[in-house]
Amino acid sequence: MADTEAHGRTIEDTHFYIDNAPPTEVIAVLRVLSTDAGMTPDEIASAVERDGGFQMQRDHTYSPRRLADIGVASQARSGTKVIYTLPSRGARLQGILGTSESLVKDILHYLHYSSFAWRPQDRKYLWSYRRCCQHTWARSAVVPPRELSAVVQEEMRSEFPGLDFGSRVGARFNSTAASCVTTWLRALEPSPISESTRRLCPRTVDRYELALLSLDDLYRSRHYRYGDPVLLDDAVVDEMASVFLLDKSCCLELLHLAARLSPVVVLSDTLAGPSVNLLKAYTVDDL
Repeated sequence: MADTEAHGRTIEDTHFYIDNAPPTEVIAVLRVLSTDAGMTPDEIASAVERDGGFQMQRDHTYSPRRLADIGVASQARSGTKVIYTLPSRGARLQGILGTSESLVKDILHYLHYSSFAWRPQDRKYLWSYRRCCQHTWARSAVVPPRELSAVVQEEMRSEFPGLDFGSRVGARFNSTAASCVTTWLRALEPSPISESTRRLCPRTVDRYELALLSLDDLYRSRHYRYGDPVLLDDAVVDEMASVFLLDKSCCLELLHLAARLSPVVVLSDTLAGPSVNLLKAYTVDDL
């Protein structure tokens, strides 16, 4: 979570490095967390092994902290201990786990991808995650980790010129961190990565909610106002499809399905071509 000084002033996060919190472990932790009984990382590890037979990595803090960073878990102090509980969003995702683990993987990916909002306290590794995904989409392939990390490092200096990149802690990124993003993408069902060719294989799914989440991300990232119509040109469709690494035709089909089933989105034919109108925010909490 964001660091704060004694007087409550927020300190800008400088953590671009993506810690090793793999999807299998993060989901195992999500399964055992409670809405009321706070658990320390060591207690979480014991519950994960007892209930699911899963053994966490030696450092038990990575996965619960990752859930807290993306708003799925709540982090608090109880004396000298850090404990974790589930807020309403986490409880909702825990419930979905019982019926569709694949959807939860998509949601967790989306929260990594979309949660950085340029606030000082936002975890900058979420910015790194998004940029790695975007470069993978643009190249239609898994970019070699060293090459990808070099590109992201250059972009860090351009996008965040006020940070001290000579510091021994904080503002760093490397090939291991880049590989962590690929691990999350590989876990999606179906996977967008061909293991034999390392090429990107755009996905076909049947959840129209993913199109709505993608559309909301587009509105926010482009600073559109909800209710404003957006022309569905190739660039818009490509940007929407990139969020969940979807086949573009599939993305459009999901959007048309959403327009039939959800009151938050309207499709229209205009003289300039088809347009889409997201009437209000659509978030993970609306699933």
